[in-house]
Amino acid sequence: MTETGMAPVRKGPAPPHGTDSPVPPVHEGRRAREGGTGTTAWAAAAWTGAWARCAPLRRRLSGRTGDVLLAAGLTVLAVLLRLEHPLPAGVGASVLVVGLLVGASVPLAWGRSRPGLVLAVSVACYLLGELLDPLGDNAQSPLLACYLVARRTPAPRSLLAPAAMTVAFLAPERIGDRLHLLPSPTPEVPLAFADMVVAAGISTAVWLLGASRRRLYADAERLRDLAARLRAEQQVSARRAVTAERTRIARELHDLVAHHISAIALQARAAGVVLPDDPHAAGQGVTAIGEAADIALEEMRGLVCLLADPPPPADGAAPGAEADAREELSPELGGGPLPEPSLRHLDRLAADSSAVGCPVDLTVTGPVASLAPAVQMSAYRVVQEALSNVRKHAGAVRVRVELTWQEGRLTVTVANAAPTAADPPPALPGSGLGLIGMRERTALFGGTLRAGPDEGGGWCVVATFRAAAPDAARERTGTGSG
Repeated sequence: MTETGMAPVRKGPAPPHGTDSPVPPVHEGRRAREGGTGTTAWAAAAWTGAWARCAPLRRRLSGRTGDVLLAAGLTVLAVLLRLEHPLPAGVGASVLVVGLLVGASVPLAWGRSRPGLVLAVSVACYLLGELLDPLGDNAQSPLLACYLVARRTPAPRSLLAPAAMTVAFLAPERIGDRLHLLPSPTPEVPLAFADMVVAAGISTAVWLLGASRRRLYADAERLRDLAARLRAEQQVSARRAVTAERTRIARELHDLVAHHISAIALQARAAGVVLPDDPHAAGQGVTAIGEAADIALEEMRGLVCLLADPPPPADGAAPGAEADAREELSPELGGGPLPEPSLRHLDRLAADSSAVGCPVDLTVTGPVASLAPAVQMSAYRVVQEALSNVRKHAGAVRVRVELTWQEGRLTVTVANAAPTAADPPPALPGSGLGLIGMRERTALFGGTLRAGPDEGGGWCVVATFRAAAPDAARERTGTGSG
């Protein structure tokens, strides 16, 4: 107990010498590290904010890195060349001289988008700099601006660029040293005619370089556009060719096979009907079915031979080797010469139709068998398709077939009688390609096709072909009477 009646307060160890706080040294080191980290974070945040504030400028300069670097390089070069000589007295005059050098070079960064404005600013800064400071020479910047104008602007308007450059070169020499901030280190020399020619020649040469580059790039762009159009047209032509080939194959398949398949279908139905009562007649029908199937198979092989590519002729082969190779195809394709239907085979076509219950009355007027082979084949296919449609849609009815050649026109008429109630037509579906194929065949020869019901309740098909006289046709095909 002390005199005051209170217990003495036990003091701890005294703090180290030179410290104002009892905080241990370990805590002081931690505070120092935290203070350093805070400074780094503040610097990073400041840099990030500055970078974000520069976003509009970065968007404007995006895609023109090369232009920015070129402008910066010319600016540094112009300033370094000027610093080799003493600057004018006074801070304002020095800043003006350096600012004019910078103003003539920095706008080049926008030379691709606004070449006219860049040329005006660069020439103005160069001209003012030459008038105020004869020691500063930055002609490379306005010359490059002149090139950019010629490169980006059509010829009538870009001709102002070399004129402006010539004035910028000659005007300081004509005015003299009346505006100079510093006296010229060399005495003024009167401007000669040769100097004018040189100044105009330099400006014109730079303009010609830019104009030639513009024309070169324009030609290249035009060629690229033409190449793209050519590729698109080739693709369209290829698709059209494929579509036309598929249509041709479908038409040939329909014309060659549908005729015999419809006959086979009718014979099979008839054989099935008479088989219980008259097996002999049914056997004859089956025989007719086999013959029709053989004919269809033979024509199918001929079509495959027609569509198949022949093997390439050997070296030194005769001109007719390709035709011989087509006839010597593999046995799977049938081999042998290709069938060439013509109007000479109408009797066989009529006999086939009569065998399946559709008797045909055939009438031929004029030398139709001597017409051009292409006309004969097209007319034959029209008669074949018409008879096939009669069997499919009218049944066993009589058919009248007439072919007439008169005054350069071949007329093919196929008319059938109306189906009877006792023998209704079979319900055979159609593909819709028959009439389309007949119209296409007649259109190839400038003809027309008319198909529709007639007065007697039947159906009539009338096809016309423009055909040359038989003698002329023989002359074109190389065949004669002898």
